[in-house]
Amino acid sequence: MKTNQTLRTVTGTALLLLVSLFALTACDKKPIDPNGPITGDPVTPGQAGYLVGKVTDPQGKPLAKATIFVDHTVLTGDGPEVKTAADGTYKVQMTDFAGEWIAKGYMLKQYNDRVYKIDLDPEDDSPFTSNEKPVRNFQWKLTGHIPDLSLDLYYGGTMEMSRDLNADELWDNENIEFTLTPVGPLIDGSTGKVLKLQAKKRYNDAIKDVPMGRYKVTAIYKPTGEQLLVRNAWDFDSDIVYQQSVTMDFLGTESAVRFNSMCVGYTNRH
Repeated sequence: MKTNQTLRTVTGTALLLLVSLFALTACDKKPIDPNGPITGDPVTPGQAGYLVGKVTDPQGKPLAKATIFVDHTVLTGDGPEVKTAADGTYKVQMTDFAGEWIAKGYMLKQYNDRVYKIDLDPEDDSPFTSNEKPVRNFQWKLTGHIPDLSLDLYYGGTMEMSRDLNADELWDNENIEFTLTPVGPLIDGSTGKVLKLQAKKRYNDAIKDVPMGRYKVTAIYKPTGEQLLVRNAWDFDSDIVYQQSVTMDFLGTESAVRFNSMCVGYTNRH
């Protein structure tokens, strides 16, 4: 009889301790404030009624003042947008509207006295509804294919080619090798490398996905090894003069249709 009473006492004490421990643990957990700042890793957890995430640069560092916006998959152009904070995080209040949304992002970057608009790469480009507690992180990439595989679009710049009307032959653009030597750091501040580029035979009017920067450009005709003369084909303020090399920048937002592009003119007429 005494043994049973002792067992009940021990069991009751243990149960009381477990209840007290649970209560203390519950008190330590603070509810998420939907209007408060994002803290810690934004990947988990999401926040009800909000799209949250983080944006980083090519080196993985937080990217401030990038623009993140959401677009409805049917009624496009009506979604809200925000700027990222100093730590790269953002929070967009979702509209309680039926259907699915897609998160997108871009940044404006000043480089060599020009301003460039650069799309950001989504870690997850799948659509979401407003009540899913969605999390979407982005990164600035110098090169790479933009997620929509049906479009021939890239994060890098485009180098178009323009054959001089007086050139002798040179119709096979794919046999011209261009050498691009960086002049100073690339657009993200990193050190670039010398690039030797040739166009693809089926798409021989441009070379795509070039890391944006300032480059000294030279060219040779591969079948003969002949050095070609080059020029900035979009320099309309100067006389048409071809040289052995030309230093070029990509166009920025000053061009409505050819931003993030350059155009190299070439000839074999010395």
